[in-house]
Amino acid sequence: MEETLSWTVGLDPIDGKIVWLRAYGERWKTICWTVGLQRSAAHEHWLYALCVIAWRLNQRKVPRLRSRRYVIEMVKGACEDPASHPN
Repeated sequence: MEETLSWTVGLDPIDGKIVWLRAYGERWKTICWTVGLQRSAAHEHWLYALCVIAWRLNQRKVPRLRSRRYVIEMVKGACEDPASHPN
């Protein structure tokens, strides 16, 4: 558990707050009210933050000049099993 405390360092403060609130088990309605975002925006911030954390844990650099959606799709693509997509 102590190792995970540093995972949100460097994230946007809103992203880090959403990650911790979700880890604590807060409902999306409470999270949205707390951070001042609509549900879809809060969910995208959460996904992006998880992707950044996963990318960093795998010793990769997160592209700075790309959109949240691009980073999410890039990480999803890297996580897919190549055997499940025949060419």
